[in-house]
Amino acid sequence: MAKKTKTEQDVRDLVGDEGVDEALAELRAVKEEKVRRLEKEKCRFYVPNGKCEEFIKAVGSGEYFITLFSAANGVGKTQAGANVAANFVFPGMNDEWFNYSLFKNFPFPKRGRIVSDPGNIPNIVKALQTWFPKGKYKATKGGKDYLRLWDAGEWHFDVMSYEQDPKDFEAETLGFVWFDEPPTESIFKACVARLRMGGLMFITATMLRGSGWLYDKLIAGEMEVEGIDGEKIKRKVKHITAGVEDACIEHGVRGHLMHEDIQKMIAEYDEDEREARAYGKFQHLVGRIFKKFDRAIHVIPPRQINLRGYSVYELIDPHPRNPDAVLWLAVDRQGTKFVIDELWIKCQNGTDELAQRIKEKADRYRIEMRLGDPSMFIVNQHDKDGKSLGDRLDELGLGYSPAPKARDQADRCITDALAYTRMPTGEFIKAPELYVFDTCRRTIWELENYRWDEWTGKGADKHNAKEKAVDKDDHFVECLGRALIINPTFTEMPRQQDFGYQQENSSDQLDPYA
Repeated sequence: MAKKTKTEQDVRDLVGDEGVDEALAELRAVKEEKVRRLEKEKCRFYVPNGKCEEFIKAVGSGEYFITLFSAANGVGKTQAGANVAANFVFPGMNDEWFNYSLFKNFPFPKRGRIVSDPGNIPNIVKALQTWFPKGKYKATKGGKDYLRLWDAGEWHFDVMSYEQDPKDFEAETLGFVWFDEPPTESIFKACVARLRMGGLMFITATMLRGSGWLYDKLIAGEMEVEGIDGEKIKRKVKHITAGVEDACIEHGVRGHLMHEDIQKMIAEYDEDEREARAYGKFQHLVGRIFKKFDRAIHVIPPRQINLRGYSVYELIDPHPRNPDAVLWLAVDRQGTKFVIDELWIKCQNGTDELAQRIKEKADRYRIEMRLGDPSMFIVNQHDKDGKSLGDRLDELGLGYSPAPKARDQADRCITDALAYTRMPTGEFIKAPELYVFDTCRRTIWELENYRWDEWTGKGADKHNAKEKAVDKDDHFVECLGRALIINPTFTEMPRQQDFGYQQENSSDQLDPYA
């Protein structure tokens, strides 16, 4: 007589001798189904770490046109992207982590596109094969050396490479696009145009060199796209950053990497790639001069600048070939400073048009002082009638004084004005002295991209770090530094100027701690 297993004996004790065979058969069926699902429907059992969960929620909510997941190596961004695609194509497979509207009922064309670097295509295909339910899709090479064309019921999507011509991306109407690693700008634009009938895009990437244009286009939180009828439409963008510690068993949420292994991995990275590979940051921002500048803290919505509540300083940095830069800095009674307006323009009709455009903005403010680049007061052989640009603007009602040229000191003034100290709760111990209205996009861009000049090439490690900034794309930074170096202050508006002016309204004052 065969010896009974413990499971069989437990079942016999539970249901009795007469029902044991049927109960054991049901138990075997349950076990076989579980094994089948583990082997063939792995996406049912995917569990994201905390940052990947945040990414899945952003995509599935349908709130964002583009979700940008800039993640360090090892975070699991490609696996997360593959599971997002799996739950679009096969809804209901993993309701624990994909219980969001777009995964329940995808409202856009059921056509998708996955694009990556040529060397990363095998990893993409492997991830799809791992997480897609076996036997429920068909994948063919379609003339490539990898599985390019994928079909599952009414769904169809293709896998493409960044090495392909941008024109190859301009045919089919799509419902979603997934870029794994940063795309080129031309391919990105071609794919955005394929979403005109409605859809979304998500990008999972380690932001190494060459990804800077994505930062400029997407980090503002929205982007402008062209609708079907040619109208310009603002679409929301979500940016999620994940460092490798977010995948740590000890320090992350549902992490999978040992902390000791993470430390060894980080130690092996080249210094110039460490910010991207270990912390998920954009590599092109390495070497930033204003490291404290943070859009979440320093960039604020515009507030009304009433004449009695603010003194305004106007700075101009003119150029013979580049656009002219004009910046307006407001100071309130507490000494808090705000970049409130900017003008970045190349006037086709010369100085008269420039003066007119400046006045259109300046007439809204109580201008305390006007400062200009010292070069605009020099008369050269090309100046007509022997007059400098400063002379001609003065004749047009805009009297400027020469601004200081102490650039290093000006940069330090900006650094000091941006500085802040916060408690772990988020409350300020020391609030910034300087804020920027979110309408001043060129100023924001320059503050983020103003970098130290670095040595390059094989001999770079033989030199000490350079002590100067890159002399490029720094026009508004230069204006701002020149304004701060003179220590701009608030002055009361004389009472006799009240007539005809907007009166002070305390509700218009900006609380820098808000």
